[in-house]
Amino acid sequence: MVRRIFSSVLLLSIVAIAVCHFGAIGCIWLIFACGILTQLEFYGLLRKIGQTPMVTTGMICGILLMFLAFCNGHSQGKLPSPLEFLLISIVVIVLRALLSHSLEIAKNSIVPTIVGLVYAPLMCCFPIALRHEMLQCYPNGDAYVCVLIWMVLVVKCCDIGGMFVGKYFGKHKLAPNFSPQKTIEGLVGGILASNFAGVALVYACKQWMPQELGLLNSVALATVLAIFSLIGDLAESVVKRLANEKDSGAIFPGIGGIFDLTDSLLFSIPLGVMFIKYFVLRRYLC
Repeated sequence: MVRRIFSSVLLLSIVAIAVCHFGAIGCIWLIFACGILTQLEFYGLLRKIGQTPMVTTGMICGILLMFLAFCNGHSQGKLPSPLEFLLISIVVIVLRALLSHSLEIAKNSIVPTIVGLVYAPLMCCFPIALRHEMLQCYPNGDAYVCVLIWMVLVVKCCDIGGMFVGKYFGKHKLAPNFSPQKTIEGLVGGILASNFAGVALVYACKQWMPQELGLLNSVALATVLAIFSLIGDLAESVVKRLANEKDSGAIFPGIGGIFDLTDSLLFSIPLGVMFIKYFVLRRYLC
């Protein structure tokens, strides 16, 4: 417990320094770091399963993918889009495997390397790209920082609410083969907790939040984030169980690895970004 508290304080301090001192760019740095470390830990788990991802190639492609997402809004079409570069990366990965002239390498390397590239860096491209779109509507960058923090807090409140309700009231298993501790009651508790936190934070920080993110939109978005955070959590649980590992890493004693922190964010935040783009910023971007 002491190690977990220490790690939590350290983690919150890092996030607070990055956000308070560097604003939107600090958020981008954090996303880059999470994307790189999550991809690295994911490849590590795949190796324990018996796969052999091309780590160096995948990591280089992942970093360039996120960099292009950051630059794309300013390049005016002079650079490839993240999706275009993803296609290029897949071709490079396949060619590398084929040039090895080994059927075993091709069988165990191509798909794991591509999955790792999509699972972490591509998902991180969504919140990175959101910065440029929100700066068109809110030039000072405060709204981007607030929306990003809001989504992360809503997801984490879902985790905490689900864990608390599941521990004390959970009776019906949700996915016993993948994560025996998760229950249907925990899922409901997580959704309710995320909705409460989402609405409360919107009204508490309304001077910095987009006006369009009102009661209905915040409830809808919080529900989307909660559901897909659970899917991301279960997906990581499957990988860890196949690798016979409790944690994805040991970078934060008492908590685990970066993947253990980002698992619930990898699917939920991209969906949240799409919701913000098409329902909150719609009148600005049309």
